[in-house]
Amino acid sequence: MMPLLAAIILYGAFTYTSQSDELYMLNLELQELERKIENEKQINKKLKEQKEEISSEESIEKIAREKLGMVKDGEKVFIDINK
Repeated sequence: MMPLLAAIILYGAFTYTSQSDELYMLNLELQELERKIENEKQINKKLKEQKEEISSEESIEKIAREKLGMVKDGEKVFIDINK
């Protein structure tokens, strides 16, 4: 009877230790994932702010003029040939 009890106790201790190690590793993984989620939330916030900023009519007009060389109807464009 005593060897059986010792085997059961040994098995329980081994199982507890194994599960404890696994739980520790899972907690580390959880912390890393939570850190990544927070980082992605910050990136998402910045992207939303940029989207709002470039979606305004003033920004669209500025991009159209400066990057695409567009002008409004009736506007005259002067080019500085001294540059």
